[in-house]
Amino acid sequence: MRLVLQTPLGHTVVLETTPQTWLEDLRTWGAKGFRPAAPPPGGFVLPLECHRCFDWAFLGATAEGEYVQAFGYRWKRRHLPARQGLPEQVKYSRGAWQYEEEGVEGKRQGYVTLIRFEGPGHCGLWCRR
Repeated sequence: MRLVLQTPLGHTVVLETTPQTWLEDLRTWGAKGFRPAAPPPGGFVLPLECHRCFDWAFLGATAEGEYVQAFGYRWKRRHLPARQGLPEQVKYSRGAWQYEEEGVEGKRQGYVTLIRFEGPGHCGLWCRR
């Protein structure tokens, strides 16, 4: 089994691991600033319950109050209460720059989301120990 991570300087590193130790290996290397591939469009998604205990090391990130430092950016926590049929969610996002979205003009346009915590479910694997 292999973990493919990016160093804090953007180099790709492939680490050999086992099914028994991959999660702990990911946590250990993430705490050193190594990170997975870039977030998918819309960000990573985990159950709302995970927000309380999520281990930011899994993303090579560090939490500082309502902000998270990850992937070379500072992401702000936003709490969106349930409304108009949408579930309650907590997400970490930042302003999108024009070079990130095709056809966008001006300094900033919209937001990019790192991770969203929404909906039912248990966190399990992704909690801090």
